[in-house]
Amino acid sequence: MFARSISHRYEDPIDMIWIQAANDLGIEIVRSPDAFATYDGKGTLTIAEASYFDSDDCLAQMIFHELCHWLVAGRRGLHLADWGLSNVDDRDLTLEYAAHRVQAALSTPYGLRDFMAVTTDWRPYWDALPTNPLEDGDDPAIAIAQDAAHLARLLPFEPVLTRALQSTAAIADIVRNMADEASLWSVSHPRHRLGSLVSASEDLRCGSCAWAIPGELDASGTPSLRCRQHDLAENNPPPIEPNEQACERWEERFSIEDCGSCGACCRQGFDLLTVSPSDPFMNLHPELVQLRDGREACVPRPNGVCIALQGDGNDTHPYRCGHYDTRPQNCADFEVAGIACLLARRRVGLSR
Repeated sequence: MFARSISHRYEDPIDMIWIQAANDLGIEIVRSPDAFATYDGKGTLTIAEASYFDSDDCLAQMIFHELCHWLVAGRRGLHLADWGLSNVDDRDLTLEYAAHRVQAALSTPYGLRDFMAVTTDWRPYWDALPTNPLEDGDDPAIAIAQDAAHLARLLPFEPVLTRALQSTAAIADIVRNMADEASLWSVSHPRHRLGSLVSASEDLRCGSCAWAIPGELDASGTPSLRCRQHDLAENNPPPIEPNEQACERWEERFSIEDCGSCGACCRQGFDLLTVSPSDPFMNLHPELVQLRDGREACVPRPNGVCIALQGDGNDTHPYRCGHYDTRPQNCADFEVAGIACLLARRRVGLSR
């Protein structure tokens, strides 16, 4: 029988991505039947061989989870065995739950929350997490997870985790449509080509979104569309097509008449409303103007709310400016559905 010489071996691409991510952060991955997952505090993370995994486990998810434990432990975690956690009792249960929240928060924007979910006995807590796992609440794990998520946005973590998650999502986008419903790949979620998740509604289109605005003219002289949602997140995102399926940030178009239920620009959307010395508002309503630091004129906003704002945003008492017809020039120049409008709406939680 002919003996074939084998010079290469197959490797799972997702595993390769996350092994490299660990290596880029100074951690070596070792496979062993002696432990399910353990870190020695000296740069070696040992993870069980594949035969010890459940069918919905994967090495990539295991590495990702351990890196989230490092984030929870803080930078010093790199030098602590098992990230400073005890494995003999439940004394560190809150820290385990914090790692779950960070893992969910980091993977959700890439459509990988279900794909990279924790498994084993921890799954019930994961499945009960809210849409925003970092939202304030009573769970003591939340504050810890919020600090860990902040660390994830800093060096050396941010570029490494971003690259690994983007690469994983790119492969998921290719494989998803080939996978049957029993495959773990089928629970990854498609993304809009601008980066956010695709809307759950197949009927929504980019061209009908409040944040779609005319862009540059194409070769035929037809204006393309730009997305203000993504303009805020990145420099010069590519144009969009009117008939593209919308992303999860889609919002129905609105006008000045819709401001009565919003009022974000007059509430906590901005901290300060300045008034120029030449603005007629200065003479018309001197009782509403104060000097900030003895120099800059502004309209006070106690607790973030402009003192001229009336109403509470419901149908009976919509938000209204008590001096709308003579409002400051900065307010008159404010563009409904403009960049500042979107920023204000995001700050008060009305836009994503």
